Amino acid sequence: MSRLDIAEREVKLELIASIAKSQHALSRILSTVADLTDWSPETAKHIGENVRLLTQLQESMAGSVSGWPLRRCTRRTGKPAPPWLNKQLHPDANMKL
Repeated sequence: MSRLDIAEREVKLELIASIAKSQHALSRILSTVADLTDWSPETAKHIGENVRLLTQLQESMAGSVSGWPLRRCTRRTGKPAPPWLNKQLHPDANMKL
């Protein structure tokens, strides 16, 4: 392993440690926001938006360090299809679905 590879790994490890510290700080901020919501909902909303933006930044940084894109869960809308059941295997085979 060359010096450049070692230096790159050290930088990546430092960045990951920094992201972990930042996540800990964000959890403390979210705890404060939860307490603040009763007193000032508007301020809590602004802080929550800033936390969301910081989280997105951390996700992109973690993705660039790891080389793996992080996928966010997306909310899907629509009507789900009825379950497909094999009538031969279903105990109530005569039941209409």
